[in-house]
Amino acid sequence: MKEKIRKGSLTVESACVMSLILLVIMGLIYLSFFVHNRAWLTAAAYESAVSGSMEGIKRTGQVYDTARMRSEELGSAGFFGAENLSTQTNVGKEVQVTYDLDTISSYGNFNWHLRTEGTSAIIDPVKHIRKMRAAAAVLKEMGDQK
Repeated sequence: MKEKIRKGSLTVESACVMSLILLVIMGLIYLSFFVHNRAWLTAAAYESAVSGSMEGIKRTGQVYDTARMRSEELGSAGFFGAENLSTQTNVGKEVQVTYDLDTISSYGNFNWHLRTEGTSAIIDPVKHIRKMRAAAAVLKEMGDQK
């Protein structure tokens, strides 16, 4: 008789603990999707900003249009549990691309707002490389004179 009571208590204990275990597992799954969305959007923001800044050195370069089109292209990928994705592009001395996203949760009605940003300066890579080589040559000459 006592043997059956012990077996039944294990079933009741595991039933009570299982809801907590499932809650933790679902929370970890939602957190991993949030981290994935954040990493993807951060990389997309920087890639869009760099695309726009590389366009800025051309004479007829369309910095804003290039960065905006690239950000919309990269932001069109499907994100699990995400809604209200918007992108904003600002151009000045730098190209700045910003993503805003709301992540929904299936329980508790908790929403996470995600905002990522990527910035890239508009530089002429040829001029930049020439300046770096000139600086390296000056430093090398200064080292040889000792």
